[in-house]
Amino acid sequence: MIETSGGGAPPAEERPAEPRRSVRTLVAGCLVGGAAGWSLTAAGAGATALERGYGVDLVVVGLLTTAMAVPYALLQVPAGALVDRWGARRAGVLGLGLVVVAYLAALVVPDVGLALAARAVVGAGGAICFSAGADLARRSGTGPLGLGIFGGLAIGAGGVAVLVVPLLADVLSWRSAWATGAGTALLAAGSLVLVPAASAVAARTRDRSPTEEAASVIQDGQLHRLAAVHAVTLGLGVVLSNWVAVVLERLWGLGPGMSAALGSLVLLLAVVSRPLGGYLVRRHPASTRVVVLGALLAAAAATAVLARPSAVVVAGLAVSVLGLASGLPFAAVVAIAQARRADRPAAAVGLLNAQANVLVLLCTPLLAAAIQGSMSTLGLLAVAAVWLLPLLVLPDSLRRRPRRGG
Repeated sequence: MIETSGGGAPPAEERPAEPRRSVRTLVAGCLVGGAAGWSLTAAGAGATALERGYGVDLVVVGLLTTAMAVPYALLQVPAGALVDRWGARRAGVLGLGLVVVAYLAALVVPDVGLALAARAVVGAGGAICFSAGADLARRSGTGPLGLGIFGGLAIGAGGVAVLVVPLLADVLSWRSAWATGAGTALLAAGSLVLVPAASAVAARTRDRSPTEEAASVIQDGQLHRLAAVHAVTLGLGVVLSNWVAVVLERLWGLGPGMSAALGSLVLLLAVVSRPLGGYLVRRHPASTRVVVLGALLAAAAATAVLARPSAVVVAGLAVSVLGLASGLPFAAVVAIAQARRADRPAAAVGLLNAQANVLVLLCTPLLAAAIQGSMSTLGLLAVAAVWLLPLLVLPDSLRRRPRRGG
């Protein structure tokens, strides 16, 4: 099912590994990727404590999230090229080191300028962490299932941060977001010690400069087509998870508690559906095309349903479908990208993640503006249409029915 750009058997380090080594490598990958996921939501989770500690309003606190999100999105491809060149463990140590040092600096004093600079460095380190984590998941030899577990735990770490950071704010005050971010990075760094050297070797890319390596991936048209699928399934899933509760409260007239509970299902179910998608693809490789195309169609339909208020059970079904559909294609798409560019697998994943995060940066404020301007229905229908755009530019690997072997 999964084809490489050069054909033939997969490299030795991608073949099934010894069970214990596989588990250690996969766990390390999940923790390294989870450190990035934690930091993405930590500032928002600690918004109240940060607002008081820094003496600013929520707009400035929002900038602390943006300060990380922008470099995190823009540096995905260079970060992936670095992982391909250095190896996942060495690059992961660098990324985690940047995160820890930045947070330690931010812990010194509640200065907005210092915090913004620290979060930008965290964004750069986080980009390296995600690419390194995904590469470790690939090298664990657990296939699409391992990639799905990695994806689920990486996004799940952000959900845990939303719960833990406010609770620890009673003890750590404004430092809660920064201290917990540093703690998760240190935990991930410790796990890298357990990764066998053979599971973290660099790709064979030293014949080119890092710029040339990144350029070769950026110029891959089929990879961009695949990235369009990843961009909407990951990106729109995050966008809608931010605003579904508001839509249900303002447009559907549901209570705040019910709206928040239903809204949380988008990300919570993605945590489950990413490993589920990996399991389906691993056990039934021929289902890849059906899983991906079905998810796009289902997510578009569910988003359109949210545009027209109805019974609460309909809202529950719609957000449940969104959560499942946004997570199911993750493992398959990432595995196809890594196999297509077996020479630069981390940079390939970086390209996918870059497009998804740029979409988040663009669509989150646009949908917010639509909701604020009492155009929630129009905004949601527009998002539903965006879900379908990848169908117009599907890569060859998803246009035809998959073949077994290379």
